[in-house]
Amino acid sequence: MEMILSLEKGAMERWRTGDPWGWTELSAHEVTYVDPGLTKPIVGLEEYKAYLKQFEGNIRYEISEFIDPRVVQVGDAAVLTYNYRSSAATPEEPEETLWNTTEVYFRREGKWRIIHTHWSYVKQKLPAGLEVPIPVELSPEQYEGVLGEILALEHAAMERWRKGDPWGFTDISAPDVTYFDTGTPKRLNGLEALKAEYAQREGEIHYDVMEFIDPRIHVKGDMAVLTYRFFSTQLNIDGSIAKRTPWNCSEVFARIEGRWRIIHTHWSFIQGERM
Repeated sequence: MEMILSLEKGAMERWRTGDPWGWTELSAHEVTYVDPGLTKPIVGLEEYKAYLKQFEGNIRYEISEFIDPRVVQVGDAAVLTYNYRSSAATPEEPEETLWNTTEVYFRREGKWRIIHTHWSYVKQKLPAGLEVPIPVELSPEQYEGVLGEILALEHAAMERWRKGDPWGFTDISAPDVTYFDTGTPKRLNGLEALKAEYAQREGEIHYDVMEFIDPRIHVKGDMAVLTYRFFSTQLNIDGSIAKRTPWNCSEVFARIEGRWRIIHTHWSFIQGERM
């Protein structure tokens, strides 16, 4: 934990003084990246560098606080999760922002590299309007290997979820699972905390159409991180769209006793705004 958290804090110290390049120096060439300013994930180090260029010299804040950081290591892979507080001192009062943060690291040639990042605001709301670019599929995509196996688990759990049954996700979660979503005030720790959260939602969630957009996976040994965008859509009686909600999702799985289990979940609205 100490090594990975030290790397994260070092990059963050550079970030808060206007230097974003600590993040790219830590990242793998196939890194994927999600934050509230994006309508689709960044894929690859060169695209990530181009995105971060706009922040060079433009980020300044005084207080950087890592809240309850937690590292789970599975062989040469690890997931770091924490809530983060950034505060900029102003003459009137501090301007404070709270974040949910997920970082997945893979160890390669003895060095830890970020393979996936997901940032979102704590307690989010949807923007007033949003256009989300999505790939056009002329025929249903067939997913094989680990991606196909894990996506099948996710799809089955989501089929239950959209009909008001959240327990498909707890059925495939590890006892020490951690969890972020759009309404949680801090990270949830452990299966019992997740069950208590989901008990409030049982029977309350219903939508008609679910769409997994451009699912991707990074695998290292017995850890895999599944990322995708997701549309949950409610229809009117005539089949027209009544409501469509766009999401980012990161799911970190570990293979435990031969079965894939969720060890961390991070949901956020695409371009979700601070509440």
